[in-house]
Parts: sequence; C-alpha cells; structure tokens
Amino acid sequence: MGPGEARLVDEAFENLMQEGDRDNAMAVSHQLLSRDPEFYPATLLAAQVAFVDGDVAHARELLAPRGDELSRYGPWQLLLGRSAEKEKDLVAAFGAYRNVAGESPLAESKIDRLRPRVAQILARRIEDKLSRGRSEDAARDLVRMEEWVPDETPTLESAAAVAQANSNPKAELKAVTQLFARHPDSRTLAARRGALELEVGDAGAGLRIFQDLAAEYPEDDRFQEQLARARFLWRLQLLPIEARDLASRAQLSRGDFAAMLYWLFPEVRYGEGGQVRIASDILDHPYRQEIVRVVNLGIMDVDERLHEFSPTRAITRSEAMASMVRLLSRRQPPLACMGGTRKNDSLPVETVCRVLSSCGLLESAADCLPAVGVSGSEAVELSRLTLNLLGVSQ
Repeated sequence: MGPGEARLVDEAFENLMQEGDRDNAMAVSHQLLSRDPEFYPATLLAAQVAFVDGDVAHARELLAPRGDELSRYGPWQLLLGRSAEKEKDLVAAFGAYRNVAGESPLAESKIDRLRPRVAQILARRIEDKLSRGRSEDAARDLVRMEEWVPDETPTLESAAAVAQANSNPKAELKAVTQLFARHPDSRTLAARRGALELEVGDAGAGLRIFQDLAAEYPEDDRFQEQLARARFLWRLQLLPIEARDLASRAQLSRGDFAAMLYWLFPEVRYGEGGQVRIASDILDHPYRQEIVRVVNLGIMDVDERLHEFSPTRAITRSEAMASMVRLLSRRQPPLACMGGTRKNDSLPVETVCRVLSSCGLLESAADCLPAVGVSGSEAVELSRLTLNLLGVSQ
C-alpha cells in the first residue's frame, strides 16, 4: 500500500468525524483490507466506525490483538485506550495511553488522571492473589506496578506485602522505610520498620525506633517488650562476627545452634564442665570448642551408639526447645513453670512443649512444631526469653 491508500483512509476518517459518513468509511476499510489484510490504517478506520456507532466492544476487539505489536502507533493506542476506558477497564486503558504518552499530550494527560485509580486497582489484584497464596503471581504483577506507577503509595504497600509473603525482609524494609517517610505518625509502620531494621538492617536504628515508641506510648506493653528485644539484639553486635552472622541465617545447623548457645549464655561459656562425652564427627568442625561445651553440660545430645553429634544436620525446633528446657532446669531455685522437671530427666516432645508453654516461651503448647527447622532470628528470640527467665542481665 502506498500514499494513495493512506490518503483514502484520511479522507474517509475526516468525513466520518465531520459528516458522520460511516458507510463510506466502512466501504473504504473493506476495500483496502480485501487487498491487504495487514494494512493497519484500514483496520483502525473500521474500529473508529465501531466506536462512533457506540459498539465499543467491537472497536476494542479489532484493536486489542495488535496492541503490543503496534505499541508505538499513536492513533491505534489512543483509540484502544479510549475503548478500554469506556468499558471501565482502566488498567488496559492506562497501558495503551502509556505506550504513546511521550508523543501525545492527550495520552499524557490521560495517564496523569488515571494513575491513582490504576494503582489502587493493581494493589487490590495483588492483595487478592496474596490472600489466595499466589505469591509468585503477585510478585509478577508487582513488577508491572513498579514500572507503571512507581511513586504511588499503593505500590509501596504492595511491595511490602509481596516481600513479606516471599520472606524477603530486605525488600520489605526498603518499602516500609519509604512508606514511613510518607506516614511518619504511623505506629504500625514505625514498629514494622524497627523490627526489620533489627532483623536485616541497622540494629542501632531499630533500637532507636523502639526507644521512641516506648517513650511516646508507655502504656503499650508491646512496645516495652519490643524495646527489650531491640536492646538484646543490639547487644549482639558486640559479639564476634561469627556469632553475629548466626543470627541472620535462614536455617541453623546443630553446630550453628551450639555456637549460638555458647555465645549467648554465660553459663555455657563460663560454667563448670560436666560429664565428658565424645563425638567423633566434630574434630575438624570450626565450632568444635562450642559443641564440646554444650554437649558436656548436657544441653545438647550426642548419639551414644555412634558417638556422633551430627553438626551439619539442620536442627529441629524440638531439639532447640529441649536445649532451652535443659538450660532452665539448671536454675536454682527451680522455676515454678518447670513443673518439677529436672535437668537429668528425659525430655519427650510433649514435656518440652508443655514446659515452654507454661514458662511463656510459647503462646500455647499447640504452637510447638517439633519437626520444623529453626532460623537464626528464631533461635535468638528463644534465647532472649530463656535468659529473661534465668535472670541473666541483658
């Protein structure tokens, strides 16, 4: 097709707009498309007739299949955007207008007007997918949202929600920090930012946040408890780097957990050694000294038959909690919440769960999940609560 055919289309469109001559426009469109079905100006002319006739759905049906391919074709995208907007599909309309916004002041004004509503719609879609456990789909939607409406508050809220659902605390901290800058009076955002700073950011900043919250809201016990936790985590920064690194691990091994107990509990580090027990598989382990201490004190077990500690195996929640019970059982006088459990008693899972629930380390025995692994942050919190019960200054 050449300039003559393009001129035919322009004239037919002019007559359609000024005189309402739809029949001529359709005749021109059919004539040209019969000669070349890929002559897009003729398809656009047919879509314009449908739009003028009020058949918006048909106009969109003609345009949408080539929407991506013709993303830089201004008239095509503008009509596709107007058709989608008429059908209340604001996301599709925004996408079409955005394709040509740099070349069309009309498209630019359209996306400026639609941006807040599109951000809300996309945020609701992401929220719906997260509620149905479709976090990967939500993450893909977030990529588009951050490209289209990066500066909108719903985008930051969605980014925080997706990061939390996908266990990405660093990404969540970035989003929450930006949200908090916009809403500095939000207690919820402040507390979440503080918790994330303690977990993966600047522990000193996290401590300062909870100091401010506890001072401003002294009646809120949650902030007092979080302040105590923040102080504990901040003091962890004084430990050797290998000990600090353990707190950030997603999964602890038995050797890692033994090292954490060694560094966090003065009784383990400085207490008198107990019965000497041999574990042949720790001789070359980097935490050999720490493992020997917790094993000889009877805080962690060795397989007596194989004489192995299994330092590289992931520690289970039941093993970690049993160690906390053994540490608590060493306290004199005995804690009432121990229910008579002594340090040399065997510790079936049921006993461990009951004792820790009674002592306040678990909200209830139902929260005891014996086969689940333990992260560094979970082990630190269990240790903090146990040290509180032992009366150890933190």
